[in-house]
Amino acid sequence: MPVLPLGERVLLPSVSPFFDLFPELAEVPELLVHSVRTARYAFLLSRLLGLGRPRVLFCVGALHDVGKLLVSRDILEKPGPLLGSEWKMIVRHPLWSFELVESRCRGMRGLKDILPAVRAHHEAWDGTGYPEGLEGTSIPLEARILALADVFDALTSPRPYRAPLSSGQALEIMAQMAGHKLDPYLFAKARILLSSIREEKA
Repeated sequence: MPVLPLGERVLLPSVSPFFDLFPELAEVPELLVHSVRTARYAFLLSRLLGLGRPRVLFCVGALHDVGKLLVSRDILEKPGPLLGSEWKMIVRHPLWSFELVESRCRGMRGLKDILPAVRAHHEAWDGTGYPEGLEGTSIPLEARILALADVFDALTSPRPYRAPLSSGQALEIMAQMAGHKLDPYLFAKARILLSSIREEKA
């Protein structure tokens, strides 16, 4: 079992079934930790906002990026700008996630509700996202909630090209994204909740 930061270890009983289905996650610790944190944030947002289905959001958060297991680590960890061919690999990962979850999670309770949000987690409010260019409320609610959790964790986590941002810095950037990538109404409701999240470090 991979070593997780202290704040995420309490989630191990809940996420262990996903490790069994996707043991490759243990070989990509950054992706694993991002998935666990995103699952936690998505669950909390759903429960505290009273929107979406918390269990579905937890599962989607844990599984949304498994398609990146099919992307070269050289691309995922590249410190500079991506080439066009590399970006094409990145934008395919929501579809790969959908296909992997659909094939490996057969029989999972609520799978039919999990799959649409996995597929749509990189759609954008203004229609500029991928893979289908969905817009506004045509994007599944769970995918719009997940996007908040996903972006928040990505911004507050270290990346090859930058240090992690503070919660306040991350929320300022997300405010600029509201109405473009992010659902502006959900962000307005979630902002205070996200600002109260304090990541526990190992």
